[in-house]
Amino acid sequence: MEQRKSLIDKVDVPKDKLYVAVQSGFEKAKNERALKRSMIRKRSTWSIAIAAILLISFVTSISVSPVFASKVASIPGLDKIVSLIQQDRGLTAAVENDFYQPINLSQEKNGITVTLDGVIADNKGMVVFYSVQSKEIDLSSLELKYIQLWSGLHTKYFSFDLGNNSLPLTTKENSDVFSTSEHIWNVKQGKDLSWVVGLKNGNKIEHFRIPFSYKKMTVKSKEIEVNKEVTIEGQKFIVKNLIVDPIQTTVRIKENPNNSKKLLSRAFDELKLVDETGRTWSAMSGNSFKVLSKGDLWEVPLKESFYFHDPKELTLTFGKIAAMDKDEAHILIDTESKEFLEEPSKSIFSNLQVKDNKVSFIVQVDKDYDKNMVNFHKFIDAKGNEFSIITGGRTPSVSNYVKGSMINVPGVGKKIEFELPDKSITNFTNPIRLNLNFYPSWIEEDVEVEIK
Repeated sequence: MEQRKSLIDKVDVPKDKLYVAVQSGFEKAKNERALKRSMIRKRSTWSIAIAAILLISFVTSISVSPVFASKVASIPGLDKIVSLIQQDRGLTAAVENDFYQPINLSQEKNGITVTLDGVIADNKGMVVFYSVQSKEIDLSSLELKYIQLWSGLHTKYFSFDLGNNSLPLTTKENSDVFSTSEHIWNVKQGKDLSWVVGLKNGNKIEHFRIPFSYKKMTVKSKEIEVNKEVTIEGQKFIVKNLIVDPIQTTVRIKENPNNSKKLLSRAFDELKLVDETGRTWSAMSGNSFKVLSKGDLWEVPLKESFYFHDPKELTLTFGKIAAMDKDEAHILIDTESKEFLEEPSKSIFSNLQVKDNKVSFIVQVDKDYDKNMVNFHKFIDAKGNEFSIITGGRTPSVSNYVKGSMINVPGVGKKIEFELPDKSITNFTNPIRLNLNFYPSWIEEDVEVEIK
């Protein structure tokens, strides 16, 4: 069986066929149970075993274990999320070790049903699985506006709001259900929660709120101490340790405060861990962050966890690290002379205009860099006053703010525009400084760190 599984692991199976196989297996299982409903308990148990065997055949073809198949057979609603986790070995292992908790609570409005299918949770965070169905409306006509996790009525643990934009719901082939998941960290309690979803239906937004609770899983994080220094293009870093939890592994890296370059957002997107068999855990793109309370410490979450796997060896590689010279990581604009006073030597900014009390300029990037990465959320005037730039219809949470917009201009780049503060109301002094947190600038060197 091990030899057969190693061969099957290499087979690429289309996800739409996997979904059909799941549904087929469950229909057969349901029919078995219906036919044998009146039989004695022993024969009923045999029916469940047959269903599990059918599912094992299916699951083996998508590279997960018979243990996972038996969980799918025994947990109501788990079939909905198979396609969402079957490529994530960490979440698959979490299901096998009883970390999946079915919720199966729904709310229906105007022919649309949103279901909170279940959660996989540990003591630090959770993965929420939810789905959308409708017998009356084509799901492709619906669009996602926002998702939120609330504690009670006043504490918002998580919010993903698209503002003036929205995302279309896309279903898998031969499916009338939209299913997806969301990772949420730092959830402090498992009771009195609400999963909130906003869907755009034509010109109307349908608001769904599903109250729920789940059991907080008390587990101890595994910590692997490293404390090794590396130098990449003259920049020094210390790989401090790895924190391994059931649904996430985090690499903690400390930058040297004397480095000449500033680490940018998405600094460690190409970070990878590789074990002795070649199995790889990659950084979760766009999710590395600087721990403000700990100065120069960065935490880089990986896409999968190896909490339930014990590699004999682990090697860390960095790939390209997003960084630029500290003294160039900003632009300085004189709104009176209408010119850039300071900008990076390899500038991507042009067409500066100051008109009708608004500042605008173009961000030019090549096809290898996502122009959507270059965003500005605030500027600082000559006296150090900060002004937030509010875009996309967001509700300001600060008193000092101006309205702005970021528009993609085909064939040109991205146009950044924002208002200037009203001098009669706010004490605003020229020039203004916009710090760069995103920029097409990297350092790279072939460096490996032995972790274990």
